Amino acid sequence: MSTLIVIICIALLLLIVLQIGRVRDLAKQLRGAAEVEARNTKMTGIYLVVFMVAFLVVATGSAYYYKNYMLGYGPHESASAHGGRIDSMMNVTLAVTYIVFILTHILLFWYAYKFKHRQGGKAEFISHNNTLEIVWTGIPAIVMTFLVIGGLDAWNEIMGDVGSDDDYIEIEATGYQFAWQMRFPGEDGLLGRKDFRLIDGTNQLGQDWTDLKNADDILVNNFKLPVGKKIRVRITAKDVLHDFYLPQFRVKMDAVPGLPTYFVFTPKKTTKEWRKELSQYEEYQIPDPNDSEKMLWETSNFELACAELCGIGHWSMQRTFEVVEEDEYEAWLAEQTPFYLSNIRFTDADPNQGMLFPAEIQQRRQEFNTEANTALETPEDDDNTLILKYVTFETGSAQLTELSRYQLDDAIAFLQKNEDVNSLLKGHTDNTGDPEANLSLSDRRAAVVRDYLIKGGIDAGRLSSSGFGQSAPIADNSTEDGRQANRRTELYVTRGALPAAATTLNTPSK
Repeated sequence: MSTLIVIICIALLLLIVLQIGRVRDLAKQLRGAAEVEARNTKMTGIYLVVFMVAFLVVATGSAYYYKNYMLGYGPHESASAHGGRIDSMMNVTLAVTYIVFILTHILLFWYAYKFKHRQGGKAEFISHNNTLEIVWTGIPAIVMTFLVIGGLDAWNEIMGDVGSDDDYIEIEATGYQFAWQMRFPGEDGLLGRKDFRLIDGTNQLGQDWTDLKNADDILVNNFKLPVGKKIRVRITAKDVLHDFYLPQFRVKMDAVPGLPTYFVFTPKKTTKEWRKELSQYEEYQIPDPNDSEKMLWETSNFELACAELCGIGHWSMQRTFEVVEEDEYEAWLAEQTPFYLSNIRFTDADPNQGMLFPAEIQQRRQEFNTEANTALETPEDDDNTLILKYVTFETGSAQLTELSRYQLDDAIAFLQKNEDVNSLLKGHTDNTGDPEANLSLSDRRAAVVRDYLIKGGIDAGRLSSSGFGQSAPIADNSTEDGRQANRRTELYVTRGALPAAATTLNTPSK
């Protein structure tokens, strides 16, 4: 029924238009074609002037009304140190173009009215006018010169790279369909080398694991940045053209596959300070659509987006991040786990399995010394047995693995520092195989560890060793994890005389 009504309305509208045309034809016949044409021309000129006034008022009013959102005023003022320069350039350019916009439209519509058709009027033919040529080429050229020079000066200031003496943080943003992968440096403050030929299922950025600077690099999505600190962003892409865009910071740079770019900026306000500014504006004094218990200004975040139409999932590249004080940033960074250590270390993809990094050596040394000193502090010796968790052997043999030397060197250093401490090395196996063979293997393994300590400078009189085979399990041998836990070497430490091996058989292990 509604469709029929719409069709009838359209038909009536066409009929009205047709009748108006017929009325105009009759008026021409009654009044004369020349009189009607002159009257219509005059009214058209008046209508154009009225339209000009209304159009300029609406254009100016709407620009002023939406200036915060469209032009970056009010709550959308720049949050970076360089952004004020960009906003100033935009304001100057806007002022110049607005003046030209107003003048050209006034002249356009006024001339349409002033030089409307008149009966008997004759147009004046002007073939050339040097004054007019100079005016409409010279003035724009002068104005453009000032704008271009100002733009070049701002470009050189904003797009300059960091200096050798600058205090800055370098991070990396890699765009791909459809997300950003952010990479932050670890304790060394350096980003490791990459090679696109190394990209695979376990190495999404193609990091070169033989470059030790990659060992502490951190991969994150939502992230934090320190306020007042210069940030240098490496910008890359894996597949198609993307664009690294931080609207609140006036940062925008293409991410081009195979052509790394960069942008340097300094955040000048924290997220908390920015939210406090937003709270002063009416448009943010509304409930958040995603959290009705909070106002919009309380949940607003700085945005990372892609400013290129990079595919059907382009919208999903939006990320949020926080700007915080430097101490809070350092605390957040310390909580992150390096991708290499959590996903690559000691796997088949790790080319550095035969070595430990300085941070790993230090961490294991601190762990060992803490456990050893704690054991010696207790008045009784019943809990003085430590598991040498990083001392391992080749399968089925008494040959130490390459990485075992690090913890054994820690044990040597500890015993050299505590010359009054004696030690018993205890070897254990799981229940796989013949019990007698396991006992013999555990005894040989304990002896090998004792020999290593002696070669490291520890007096043989302070050391003894014994094997216990599969007789003292600490976990369930029915599982692989349990069997691995039972295959262990223990270090019993005491400031007194070493007990007989049998008396330490069932001593709890740490």
